Amino acid sequence: MSKLTNHEIREHDIDWYCLVNQKPVHIASMGGMIPRSFRDRAKLRELQRKVAEMKPFTEAILNYDTVNRLITTGYEYLENGDIRQNIVRINENDPGFMYLRDEELAIRLFASSFVERARRGFYSFVRDENSVKEEYLLIASPREPINYTERELPLVSYVHDRRQRELEFKF
Repeated sequence: MSKLTNHEIREHDIDWYCLVNQKPVHIASMGGMIPRSFRDRAKLRELQRKVAEMKPFTEAILNYDTVNRLITTGYEYLENGDIRQNIVRINENDPGFMYLRDEELAIRLFASSFVERARRGFYSFVRDENSVKEEYLLIASPREPINYTERELPLVSYVHDRRQRELEFKF
């Protein structure tokens, strides 16, 4: 059983899934800590594959307050018209990007993958890179959460491991 290394976890944005308060959750780690019980490479890849193969079945609800706060910097390059056009052209087949077609471009770029997880029934979180703690912020919610037992998704409840920092989810 191959486990993710601390180096891999710190250097990559890894999507992982679990239950938090019995709610199905997607987490974009953004180089943040992943609990030991979720580091099994084969189980992680299998769950990522199953979620990727799922068809969206519900509407996504964007957490505008959080999204707008997170996109205040880093998107200045979008002011260039040629860059804007190319980004739209490159992403025209991305389902999350197109789902958000009426939103401003920075929101579409930032939130498209979170919206796609929410459309598959997951509460979708991102690590708050400005937090000293391991805080995760809700980006998008499903109108209807997935029935993970019916879909045979092996989601496990997140339980704090005292040997690691506790993760905090802001629903």
